Amino acid sequence: MPEGHSLEIASRRLRPLVGEAVQEGPLSGATVVSVEARGKNLLVHGDDGRSLHAHLGMHGSVRLRPAGTGRGRHVLRTAAGDAVIRGTIVRVVPSSRVRLALGPDLLKDFDAEEYLRRVRIVDRPVGEAIMDQRVLAGIGNIVKSEALWECRIDPFAPVSQLDDVRLRAVAEVSGRILREGVAAGGRLPKRIYRRAGRPCPRCGGPISSAPQGEQRRTSYWCPACCV
Repeated sequence: MPEGHSLEIASRRLRPLVGEAVQEGPLSGATVVSVEARGKNLLVHGDDGRSLHAHLGMHGSVRLRPAGTGRGRHVLRTAAGDAVIRGTIVRVVPSSRVRLALGPDLLKDFDAEEYLRRVRIVDRPVGEAIMDQRVLAGIGNIVKSEALWECRIDPFAPVSQLDDVRLRAVAEVSGRILREGVAAGGRLPKRIYRRAGRPCPRCGGPISSAPQGEQRRTSYWCPACCV
């Protein structure tokens, strides 16, 4: 699933559409007034009270093609270019009814106290908790593994075993990694992700991996230096 930085990049990619009339496709007849990312969601707002909401899922994408050349099921055609959006959710909704049950966004005005409140509502493994978009918006599997490793935290450690200082550190490092991904045009720094069995860059011990959570997403960590 694309991580939060991918949606931030996608929203910036579509900025040339702002101020343009949608000639065909979703939001047809409206003028685009803004494009924004919220966690792993993309929102294109029209001036007529409608918004396009897209969630890219595992393999979605957002492309801006030259005007008249975009192809696909969901294409916003404008004089400035065609936005081609592919995702598990692509829908037009009233702007006043856009309701996304998201926690604090790591790439926006991050509210650390609200994050701490939400992450402690249910005691569960920290690797599961920070992947819950209702707790913290924007983290995916790569950032989860890399941030917890950098903070020396086992992804299977219960949240109740971690103090506020360590939980804050996880959010701070996660936000930094996402910002680095935006600056790099999408590429996230990877030191342990998908490197099970290889030496830990910090201590030399073998990197472990195991499925975690209801979606069975694979976590990577070093048992020798993550506790």
